[in-house]
Amino acid sequence: MRLLRRQSESLERENHYTIRSMVELYVPRAFAWVATTIYRLASDHRGWRSTLTRSSAHFAVLAVAVLVVGLSNIEWSAQAAASIAVPVQLAAAGDNTPILQSVVAQVTMQELVPHASVFANEAALIIRRAQPHTNVPERPRLGVITYTVQAGDTVQGIAALYGLDPTTLQWSNPDLEDAPDLLRIGQEIRILPIDGVYHHVVDGDSLESIAEEYKVEVDAIVGCEYNLLESRFVSLPLDSFLIVPGGEKPYVAKVVTTYAGDVPIDAYGSGQFQWPVLGVITQGYWYGHRAVDVGAPIGSALLASDGGYVSFAGWTDVGYGYLVVIDHNNGYTTYYAHCSNIYVFEGQAVERGQVIAAVGSTGWSTGPHIHFEIRYGGVAQNPFAYLP
Repeated sequence: MRLLRRQSESLERENHYTIRSMVELYVPRAFAWVATTIYRLASDHRGWRSTLTRSSAHFAVLAVAVLVVGLSNIEWSAQAAASIAVPVQLAAAGDNTPILQSVVAQVTMQELVPHASVFANEAALIIRRAQPHTNVPERPRLGVITYTVQAGDTVQGIAALYGLDPTTLQWSNPDLEDAPDLLRIGQEIRILPIDGVYHHVVDGDSLESIAEEYKVEVDAIVGCEYNLLESRFVSLPLDSFLIVPGGEKPYVAKVVTTYAGDVPIDAYGSGQFQWPVLGVITQGYWYGHRAVDVGAPIGSALLASDGGYVSFAGWTDVGYGYLVVIDHNNGYTTYYAHCSNIYVFEGQAVERGQVIAAVGSTGWSTGPHIHFEIRYGGVAQNPFAYLP
């Protein structure tokens, strides 16, 4: 026993000395290697800069790839909405539509939000999509309204604003009937809810006479909901107004005093017209406005569209303001209205392209422009058919 004990003690001492010797041998060497390496890196850090830069770039790319892979495994709210909408649409094609829609919506919502409460009787889950604009539906007007004319307004523009024909405004306002293109700022005009004529009932009027005047059927007037007529046999109160859907009135051209003196020799037009001024077309040709309006700065030179002689030059009382009329002595006449200055006189011969006046805003006008007409035999023509 003693011998075994001594042998074991001797073996333990040998192992102890062996471990101690290894520690004493290798630990100093390790510390020396670490110290040498640190010193070398510190003394040669510039040489390692390129290596560290490339390594950091590779590590950054690797980090981004890991981030993308990680985010792709996350179910976002938009994906959740799609997972709800698609099963509900598929369920709508089945026989048990309400039950399937309710079950699918409830299960999906419970997966998304465990604590969300979903009613079992809901037919479907509505997902609202973000819309930066508000769509206001067009609603029919309930009756006749009024509009106050502002600077730059035209009958054609106001009619387009309310979805009406320009003639409806003309035939609804006595002031516009004779001069539909001659608006005044601050003027109030009636706006009908539908296209037609606004008739003022006077003594002797009947539904039959009104229908005949505007070339419509009596039933069209009675059937108009805005007239509040119970039947075609009711009496019409005096000074009341009726809307005549689809009614029309004849066009009446304005007449101004013309020159009655001697006609200059060789004062003839060529029949080839040019634009009287450069500018922006503010109102085109339509039934009640048989002309073209061209907007231009006040004082802009106004040119004769063709050769002829001046048959009128001066002020008018029919809304034209300062007006120049040129007779081309071949059946054609041209009108230049709302002038600010006139540089010709009646009876004077003019040539094509000659300065005759300046653009203005006189008479019934809402802004500086030229009202230009071409008439043949006294009948207004469409200027666009003659201008280049």
